[in-house]
Amino acid sequence: MVGVVTTTVFLATVLLAAAGTRVAVVRSQGAADAAAVAGAAAAVGLVPGAPCAAADRTARGNGARVSSCDVADAVVRIRVGLRAGPFTVEAAALAGPPPVDR
Repeated sequence: MVGVVTTTVFLATVLLAAAGTRVAVVRSQGAADAAAVAGAAAAVGLVPGAPCAAADRTARGNGARVSSCDVADAVVRIRVGLRAGPFTVEAAALAGPPPVDR
């Protein structure tokens, strides 16, 4: 009986930890997407300020930190990290105007 209870508690703990990690992955991707869009909006002049500064403000507003920001023309590449317990979950995003077909 004790073994069954112990196993059940262990499995519940593992499943809750996995669910928490999955939530952090989704949150970090959302933060990366929002930060990239904010950076691209600043790059084309829709939002005041530098693209990477706008991306950083947006990422911090979503609980993440920008680990890299690259701007080429009006295309912004962002990588963010979000703390999830003892781990940091990372996500990347790209935003900007579509390429022009010639």
